[in-house]
Amino acid sequence: MPTLNDNLLKLENNYFFYQIEQTLKDFKIKNPNVEILNLGIGDTTLPIAKSIYLAIKEAAFELSDPNSIRGYGPSTGYDFLKEKIIDNDYKNLDIKKDEVFISHGIKYSISNIIDLFSSNNTVAICDPSYPVYVDSNKMAKRKIIYMPVLEKNNFQPQIPTEKSDIIYLCSPNNPTGVALNYETLKSFIDYAKKNKSLILFDGAYFSFIKDKNIPKSIYEIPNAKDVAVEMRSFSKNAGFTSLRLSYMVIPNNIKIEDTCLNDLWLKYINVKFGNLSYIIQKGAEAIYQDSGKKEIKETIDTYMANTHLIKKGLENLGYKVFGGINSPYVWVKTKGLSSFDTFTFLLNKAHIATLPGSGFGSVGEGFIRFSGFAKKDTILKALNNLKKL
Repeated sequence: MPTLNDNLLKLENNYFFYQIEQTLKDFKIKNPNVEILNLGIGDTTLPIAKSIYLAIKEAAFELSDPNSIRGYGPSTGYDFLKEKIIDNDYKNLDIKKDEVFISHGIKYSISNIIDLFSSNNTVAICDPSYPVYVDSNKMAKRKIIYMPVLEKNNFQPQIPTEKSDIIYLCSPNNPTGVALNYETLKSFIDYAKKNKSLILFDGAYFSFIKDKNIPKSIYEIPNAKDVAVEMRSFSKNAGFTSLRLSYMVIPNNIKIEDTCLNDLWLKYINVKFGNLSYIIQKGAEAIYQDSGKKEIKETIDTYMANTHLIKKGLENLGYKVFGGINSPYVWVKTKGLSSFDTFTFLLNKAHIATLPGSGFGSVGEGFIRFSGFAKKDTILKALNNLKKL
């Protein structure tokens, strides 16, 4: 008789984002005539760029033609997309094609790469942070050390107080919306070099960084290619949340127990996964065309204008607000209520949906997250409702 993974059984019954989604559905059933003003949404609300649509359409047509039909593609992704990524996103950083792996989405990369490591590893994770970091390690019963991300430290994570084998970092951070500065990243690279640790760097929101003094890639820091894996997504900047595509960089320099991590990941994906969609990769390639770059910039500018609107509107209403400068997320201090009670209060009284900070970790208690991915008219209605409270 088979037995189950009891570590999986011990996880919370409802994944945080699913739980919020169900709460909003229940509210809508009870209040069918009420418009929910969703400012907690982490999903995109603008359509994909025309350049992407046309590239996908052309690629689909290719597959309908006997002269250009394609079968299985490379498990690491097509070179045409890797070359665009290197030339545009890693210019002058000396990243090689065999170090880039095209993936089904950043969640796929985050939750699967940890399988390369034994359950004996100690893992350091920021608190608050994206729940997948925690849950994917709880499944393997790894020891987790939490690195508090506090207001008094300007929401820059502090070096682990215990020796950690694997460290998760995200910049700009989700949910605080605050990007990690050069000094913070350098301190973690130095720590990893000294302690022979590995950094898993989530750069899903790198496209939203506007401050030229904030690194967009961890590889801008000396020695990072010896200790850091970087993951990035096309979901937020290019609207690929329904198309699903991302990429991960694993430098050949990284060795774990004399084994090249890049080689081990290649072995892993060849055993567990197949190739990725040619059509979707052609869509992603279009992001790097001149027309695609212009369209993507317009998309990002729209989301950041929405974020600025939320940030200023909340500040004018007397809320203490953080983030929202290099990220589409605004981290807001609650007024006397817990995170979840504030979420409930705003939903019931102002019909505004946010995300309670406590869902991202215990240190997130006392905060809620607002998102610039909401539409402008939704934001304006929400701010107007808040004024009436």
